Amino acid sequence: MSTSGAKLSPSPVALAFSQIQWDPLGSLRLTAQETALLRMAESNPIEYTLADSRDASMYARVLLKLLAEAAAAGAGTGQVSKITDDCGEEKALEALDADPLGVVTHYAITKLYNIITTLIEGTGVTVASVFYVGKDGILVDQWKALLRILNKGGKGDAFAQSGAALCLALILITACPSQRSSQAKSSTKTRPISYASAVEPMEALTAWIVSQLKSSSGNTIGLAIPAMTALMGATEARHLFAASGGIKYLSRQLRSGGKKQASAKTSSDKKPKTPASVQQLYELTFCLWTMTYELEGSANIRADFAKDGLAVAALTELVSVAPREKVVRVALAGLKNLAICTSENDAGPAGTPTIDGAVFLNDMIACGLMKAIDFLKDRQFTDPDVVEGETEMLHNSYVYFASFSL
Repeated sequence: MSTSGAKLSPSPVALAFSQIQWDPLGSLRLTAQETALLRMAESNPIEYTLADSRDASMYARVLLKLLAEAAAAGAGTGQVSKITDDCGEEKALEALDADPLGVVTHYAITKLYNIITTLIEGTGVTVASVFYVGKDGILVDQWKALLRILNKGGKGDAFAQSGAALCLALILITACPSQRSSQAKSSTKTRPISYASAVEPMEALTAWIVSQLKSSSGNTIGLAIPAMTALMGATEARHLFAASGGIKYLSRQLRSGGKKQASAKTSSDKKPKTPASVQQLYELTFCLWTMTYELEGSANIRADFAKDGLAVAALTELVSVAPREKVVRVALAGLKNLAICTSENDAGPAGTPTIDGAVFLNDMIACGLMKAIDFLKDRQFTDPDVVEGETEMLHNSYVYFASFSL
């Protein structure tokens, strides 16, 4: 499992972390041992703290306790939650004085994320051994502290919500059987993990992500993208996402974002009210493309992609608008997967219409994909994001799609 596609941005008050004084923060209800562990972790490289599975587990649980106790004491709606831009040291320390529990929340999420990513990239102690306990490998009950942060809704702290969602996603996909099989191939020793204990939390996290996708605000949607990207790494999570209506809302966001990009291109004096950034469009397109890898094995997912032709329309519009070559590249990859999918592995209920690549191809032609690709053939690609061979890939895609229109 890799975190390359899901990153946590730094906390805007990170420069205040080293100045947190634990003793005066009685509302956190820390024991002397827990306070000592936090101080030890600050004075040593994280690899040292995580070298022993018991120390690593205790450290992770202390951080989860910080989140739980800070939330119970009212953290998440104070001054820190309103800070979005990176602070200099002076402003960060002012925030620590005014809202210490807010800074503690940012600290705990940052350290928890560092633990998880270090364990994922390491070869010793694992995410499974830290966050899944007992002989059956049951998810630790303290995960609920992360969900409580998400449940604060629009009144919550943007960094805290995005970070809590990402940490939870990275912890949960560790339990997915599809991830476990790949880990087993690379390791001679695997720890039992109960996927059943992770299903309910994953359903709750997926529901939160889909609720963010229903928003019209690019900032709100952006909170969910790191966690959504992480979940897309597991087949089980992709199916849960589809079952929660995620394909429809993801396609709707892409359609809206594509239209805003088109509007921005044709209007010099009127900017969209909440334009989706090119990077956000790319990340959303990437997630939808990832979902197309479940088409072959699921009639329900093919039906979700076919509903109202929304997914094809959204991807085609992105090709037409061509906001950036990397967006076009991923959109075309998604369209190609749609065009070549079959119903052989799961035809769907008897008596229902067959949904396969032919259905999606008809939608593509109706949406004007051929014209869009024809335009791309003559375009000069100068964007630095373009990888070697981009032009050849686009040409091959054009030939592939055009062959169906004859």
